[in-house]
Amino acid sequence: MGFGFLLASVYLISSGTAWLSETMLDGDDIGKLSIIVNLSGGITMLVVAVGSMKFSRWWAYRRTCIILAVVAALANFLIILAGPYYLSLWVPYAVTGVLFRISGVVFGVCMGFLAIFCARLYGTLPPRQVIIYTAFCQIIVATTFYFTVGSPAWAPAQGGPSLIGILFYIAMPLLAGYLLSLSPYAEIQGASVEKKEVLRALPCSFWKLLIVVLVFSCMVSSVYSRMVTTSPTGATLDGTRFVMLLRTLLAFILIAIAITSEGKRLNFGKAYSAIMVTSVALVACLPLATGLSAILTQTAALMSAVFELFLWCILAFIVYQRRISVLVVFGFGYGAYLVGTGLGWFAGARALEGLISAVGDTFAYMFMAIIVLACAFLIFSEREFDALFGPKEDGAPSLEDMLAWDYAAETEAVEGADDAPSGKRRRFDEALLKLAQEYQLTAREADVMRCVAMGYDSSTMADKLCLAWNTVRTYRRNVYGKMGVHSRQELMKLVEERSSQD
Repeated sequence: MGFGFLLASVYLISSGTAWLSETMLDGDDIGKLSIIVNLSGGITMLVVAVGSMKFSRWWAYRRTCIILAVVAALANFLIILAGPYYLSLWVPYAVTGVLFRISGVVFGVCMGFLAIFCARLYGTLPPRQVIIYTAFCQIIVATTFYFTVGSPAWAPAQGGPSLIGILFYIAMPLLAGYLLSLSPYAEIQGASVEKKEVLRALPCSFWKLLIVVLVFSCMVSSVYSRMVTTSPTGATLDGTRFVMLLRTLLAFILIAIAITSEGKRLNFGKAYSAIMVTSVALVACLPLATGLSAILTQTAALMSAVFELFLWCILAFIVYQRRISVLVVFGFGYGAYLVGTGLGWFAGARALEGLISAVGDTFAYMFMAIIVLACAFLIFSEREFDALFGPKEDGAPSLEDMLAWDYAAETEAVEGADDAPSGKRRRFDEALLKLAQEYQLTAREADVMRCVAMGYDSSTMADKLCLAWNTVRTYRRNVYGKMGVHSRQELMKLVEERSSQD
């Protein structure tokens, strides 16, 4: 939910729903703020990735989330004050313009840091949960948008943004920071590993993925930016409603697939190819369907949102599989996406119009489509995607293995104890859940604790969890240390005592 509210605050900026005034007749101010926020957020995450060892201690303090959230909310409040109906009544436009830009930079920096906090939590989750939670975040974004749009139009200053919109705009980062601070997880995977070792652990396909992320987000955002900056704000709002509706529908579909389908049916490689092909077709068709250009542009924006969801899941999978620093993986990965998005907004608002005037709509959009197509199928193809999650020598599972294991574990929970009364099995599961929360176990440590409590040896656990034998031993040692036990028998006795108490 913290990640969902963080995304909601960003999309309130890009839609202008909560902060635009009636005097802002076009989307030029939306473009300016989107450029500033995305570039500053992306650069912040890249800096964190490069200096990961220096930043690693920042995330051990929960109050850091609260401080960042308060600063981000204050920046949003100053953006409202910089509007035409507030400070501009007493100070020159040049001063409010500078305040507007500085506030955007501050919010972007805070957003980048808060995104790292979100990444830390997602990196501890099994892939199936990552998919469900990330899709649920899209529902939070859409719900927040519709609440803001449908709120009463009364405004503190006539012609300015509505009071409810202002409150939502300020409250979103506060909610995000507060919810993130409640998390019991304080570990950063790979924080104690030297940065050179972390970089060597990342395959070549990861760096190829970053190139595609940068180019794709830049191209698609430039198309959407050109429409926003040259269209009336009402048209932008109508288009955003359309996109949010489709995002909600796709989120529910993705959640249903993740819950009901066996893991191997969740083929992310084919999903990647489908997103790229659809985006290329939309961009290439823009000059050929003049009457439908607005719809095609909004659909391209939807593909960008789907790609963002897809990318966040992939980065979480990499951290979960390879157990390396979230600061490096998400710093480079999501940072590249934000920088590409910011550059795309800049290109669409400043450079794309000049290119179209020089060579024409058809050639300009076809050229952009070819660049995306080349990146998608020459630099990072579906084969490269499969290689990114290929099994390693240390026994790391492939992506299909990780997704399939979740399904197998759920099946085993029902079928593995057919001889036990359902009430006893329920108490056993509840005891494990409470112990995991009480001793602040990570998701993988909780999996190992369950296997130990069921009497499995290390080899069996390694097979069932798709982990190397040495990795299982490490997790088991961590579980014993956190829970204050020294053997399987002591842990099983603790679980049995807790089950009888419940």
